[in-house]
Parts: sequence; structure tokens; C-alpha cells
Amino acid sequence: MKFLSISSGSKGNASFIETGDIKALIDVGVSYTEIKHALKDIGVSLSMITHVFITHEHTDHIKGLKMLLKHHQPLVYLTEGTNDQLNIKNAHIIKGLEAVIIDGLSVLPIPLSHDAKEPVGFIFKANDKSICYLTDTGYLINDLIPLLENHDLYYLEFNHDPYTLMHSRRPYYIIRRIMNEKGHLSNEDAAYYYALLQGDKTKYLIHAHISEDCNSETLINETFYLVLHAQGVIKMPKRFFAKQNQALELIIL
Repeated sequence: MKFLSISSGSKGNASFIETGDIKALIDVGVSYTEIKHALKDIGVSLSMITHVFITHEHTDHIKGLKMLLKHHQPLVYLTEGTNDQLNIKNAHIIKGLEAVIIDGLSVLPIPLSHDAKEPVGFIFKANDKSICYLTDTGYLINDLIPLLENHDLYYLEFNHDPYTLMHSRRPYYIIRRIMNEKGHLSNEDAAYYYALLQGDKTKYLIHAHISEDCNSETLINETFYLVLHAQGVIKMPKRFFAKQNQALELIIL
């Protein structure tokens, strides 16, 4: 299984996953051209995209979808609540905690807590490898933790540093939106969840959806190591910081 973070953050989100004959996008929140260029660097064209998985309807996750569907015909998978907002014709409706099997790829939608109609994350599994993809949520539901444990790669939101956010120039209603139970994970929350979820299989962690003005790699590192030390986690994954303006390196599991 191959994974590429194309863009991640409030300006746009998109990732690529490949296994067997499946070449799929997770969200299409940046322009057609940006995705085209990122995929070209790994030898993939947009005409080769077979599937699209949408997490929710916010603009930074779908703004390139219309143009993609104008030029190509991938199969689009999203929840009923998300499709109520987007009205994608011939969409494949998925439900939280009901896995879909597509040519050997298992796709399990994970219900999240965000100010969208029916947002989900995903667990992708193929050939004994798995990716846990979780962004845009205020918290993780405790009962779902066992499903989220011990995956090969975590694509996990580390959105903001609470102190920096509280002392930013953002309006208070925006600060409240980000910090509440339907907002975004802070560095502390995300590090704690990662400490709970990582296991013997875990090799990679991508810090995703990082705020440009209310977070930094330095702040994430300080919190990450502090929390993992407090939780007694010794094993460290290979870590990446997802960017909004450039793709990361291709990860092959």
C-alpha cells in the first residue's frame, strides 16, 4: 500500500492511497492543477484515479471535487449526510462503522465529532497493512479506540497549540469553534490519542491539519515528546509534518 499527503490544512486537504488496481484520493480540497502536479511526481495521472473518499463537506476538503468529476469518472464514496450537502450524482453512500470492501481494500468509515453534517475518518486495510486517517474532530469516541489501535500509519490531526490559539488575533467565536467538542484536536489531545493508539505495527505518524498561525513543528515536538514520555511510550515512529503548499514523500507500507 502506498500513501501520499498532497496537502493538509485549512487552505485545502487531499491525500492519495494506492493498493493493487485502486488509486484513490482522500478528499479533494485543493485545485485540480495542484493534485495533478503532486501525482505526476509519483508517476500517477488524474485519469488513473479510480475512487474518491470524502470525509465531510467543508470547502477545504471538496473544493476541487467538481472539477475532478468534470474531467474524470472516479467512484465517489461519502456519507449520506455529506452527500445531502454536496448532491453528488451516483455517489456510493457509506455508513459509519460499516466496512466497504473494494477489490481487496477494506475501507471502514470512523464517525468523528466536527461541525459538519456526518463527518468520518477512515481505516484502510489491504495485504496486512493499515492506515488510520483521522482529522477534523474535537475528540475520538472512547468506544471506538480498540478499532483505531495498532495501525501501520497514522494520519492524525495536530491542529493547534491551545496557548497560542487563545492569544491569537482570531475572533473569540472562532477560538471557541476550534477548541470545542466539534472542532479540532490540539497538540496535547492528539499526542495523548497517539500514545493510546500506537502499537507494535506502527511505523509512521503524519502530523496533519496543522494551523499555520496557531501551531508550529517546534510546539508539536515539545508536546509530543512530553506526552509520550508521561504515557511511558518509548518506541518512536518515523514522523512527518503534512504541508499545505507541498506534498510529502511517498510512503510505501
